Amino acid sequence: MSPMLEMQSPPGPQTVFNGKSYLYFGGTSYLGLAGRAEVIEAGCAALRQYGVHSATSRSRFGSSPPLLEVEAKAAQFFGAEAAFYFGSGYMTNHILVAALGEGVEAVLVEKSSHYCVLEAARLLDVPLVLFDCRIEGDLEKCLGSYRRVLVMADAVGPSSGKIAPIGEFLCVLKHLDQATLLLDDAHGFGVLGGDGRGMLDEFGLWPKVNGGEGADGVRLVVGGTLSKALGGFGGIIPGTSRFVTQVREASNYFDGASAPGAAVAGSSAKALEIVLAEPGLRERLGENVRLVKDGLRALGLQVPDGKCANFGVSIGGVSNMQRLHAELLERGILLPYVGAYSGIPAEGVLRFAVFANHSQTQLKRLLSEIKTVL
Repeated sequence: MSPMLEMQSPPGPQTVFNGKSYLYFGGTSYLGLAGRAEVIEAGCAALRQYGVHSATSRSRFGSSPPLLEVEAKAAQFFGAEAAFYFGSGYMTNHILVAALGEGVEAVLVEKSSHYCVLEAARLLDVPLVLFDCRIEGDLEKCLGSYRRVLVMADAVGPSSGKIAPIGEFLCVLKHLDQATLLLDDAHGFGVLGGDGRGMLDEFGLWPKVNGGEGADGVRLVVGGTLSKALGGFGGIIPGTSRFVTQVREASNYFDGASAPGAAVAGSSAKALEIVLAEPGLRERLGENVRLVKDGLRALGLQVPDGKCANFGVSIGGVSNMQRLHAELLERGILLPYVGAYSGIPAEGVLRFAVFANHSQTQLKRLLSEIKTVL
C-alpha cells in the first residue's frame, strides 16, 4: 500500500483513505470488531472514567478495572485459569522468552518468523540458530548436538498466511532432553480452532499449552495479541495461574512498563465480551475465507492452504503486482501489495485480509475485479 494513503476512518469492509472510501482488504480486523460502535463507545467510557492511563506500572497501582476485566474475559475466552494483558503484542515473545530460558543451550528460530520473534530470540545469552521449515529435515540438522533447546516460530505467517508444521516440529523435538516450542499466534487467535483459540486449538493441542502437560515431552507455549482478530489492542498470554505468575515475575515488563491505556483496555474488554457472546462471527469469517480462496483458485492462482484470514498471493513479478494493486485502487478496491516483510518471497505478495463483516457481494466484487485486471 502506498505510504501516502492515510486511514481516516475505523478499519472495516469500507474504509476511508485520503477522503475516499475503498472496499478494504488490508490490515487485521478479521472479526470486524475494530470499528464496531459498542467497542468504540466502551473505550470512550473507560477514558472518561479512568483517564488516559493509570500513569504507573501494573505492579504498583496500575491495575485498573478495565485491565482486570480484559484479563478475566481473556481467560474465559481461552479456557484458561488466568491471563496477562500488556501494552503491545510485539512484546509477547520478549516477555515469554524471559520466562523460558532456564537450562536452554540454544535457541532455534524458523528463519521466516516475524521481526518480534527474531528480536526476542536474541535476548538469551546462548547460540541462536536459524532453520528453514520449508527444507525437509532442516530443523533436525540445525539441532546438531544440542539437547536442551527453545524453538520459536510464527504459528501463522503474518503476510504469507502459511501455517507452521507443528506436527513435524514435535516429531523432531520429542527425542531431546528438554525442548520448548514457542509459537507466536497473533494471526491465529480468534480465527482458528473449534473455540477460536488459535493454531494449537486447530491441532487439538490447546489443553496442553502454557502450563499444561505439553505434547510428547515437549513444552508448548503460545502468545498473541488482541490487536488483530480479537478487536482490541495489546498483547495477551493466557495459561494456568502458575504459568501466568511465572511469566509476570520473569520479565520486568509487569513492574517496569506503564499499564495499557484505559481506552484500549475498555475497548478490548468489550470486544472480548462480543467474541464470547457471538461465536457466529468466526463461522461467518470461515465462510468468507472459503469463498475468497476458492474464487482465487478458480482464477488459476496459488493460494495457501488452511483457514487463515490473512494470506499472500504472488502473481507474476514486482511490476505486475504493483500494476494489479494500482488498477484495483482505481476501481475503489484497496488490496495491498507488500514488497518486503518477514516470511514472503523476494518479489513480494498481494496480501489479502478477509473480515467477518465483508458481505458476499463485496467478496464477489473483489473476485470479479481481480479477474478483470489479471
